[in-house]
Amino acid sequence: MVSNITLNQILDNTDTANFRQVDYAKLFIWFLTDIQGKEDCLMSDIVQCFRDVSLNIPNQTLLERNLRSQKNEITTGHSYKSLRLHRNALPKYRAKYANLLPPSPPPEEIIRERLDVSNTPLLTPADIENAYKMGQVYVAIHCLENSVRSLIRKVLNNALGEQWWDKAASSGMKRKYSNLKNREGKNKWLASRGADELNYIDWGDLVTLIRKYQEYFISYIGDINFVVLRLGELENLRNTIAHNGVIPDDEIARIELYFKDWCRQVSP
Repeated sequence: MVSNITLNQILDNTDTANFRQVDYAKLFIWFLTDIQGKEDCLMSDIVQCFRDVSLNIPNQTLLERNLRSQKNEITTGHSYKSLRLHRNALPKYRAKYANLLPPSPPPEEIIRERLDVSNTPLLTPADIENAYKMGQVYVAIHCLENSVRSLIRKVLNNALGEQWWDKAASSGMKRKYSNLKNREGKNKWLASRGADELNYIDWGDLVTLIRKYQEYFISYIGDINFVVLRLGELENLRNTIAHNGVIPDDEIARIELYFKDWCRQVSP
């Protein structure tokens, strides 16, 4: 999102009465990356923002330490010296300043404008159109999978308490989580998979957890087999999409149908 909004306009629409320097810095990181279009920013960029709006210049070392401690909102950029906003924090800022932001074009339009793939070597026009088509299917798979995760998180937290992961996860799930977290620790420039352990296990593991604790899910899902069988059938299609494959129209129709089934079955 690149916009002509100025930093002073942002601050004019912000209640800064209780702002600390780290709060200003997070706001500046959002402004630099989401509004001005930088991929990430250096501490010198952030300090320059303090100068631009005539704020006291912070201790750069202390400010950086405070920013890096806010792991739910700030993550390392493309180099270990750079910073950017965590993707989970982005919606909060966009919602807060929605009155200043231009209307967002459809996601597919954003992709086509920002990344022209029409001349990709060795790909035909049909290949390119299939890519956009599969991108739309991915949206449905993404929403379904994360809806399942959210339900599992809610149900098991209510049933088993805050330490539900330690009680519910198999040794294989815990090992998978640990291995992926360790890999992330070595590749800090990459964004993390998500906020908790469920984001690090596979689709099949999610189905296993529902089956294992079906007595807790029955009041939310109703017919456990109805949901579990559909999720099981979708796993191969999900993996095809995740590995950049192409699925036929009848399988796309199946995904659409099962997505609607899940929404109807789980909605209050």
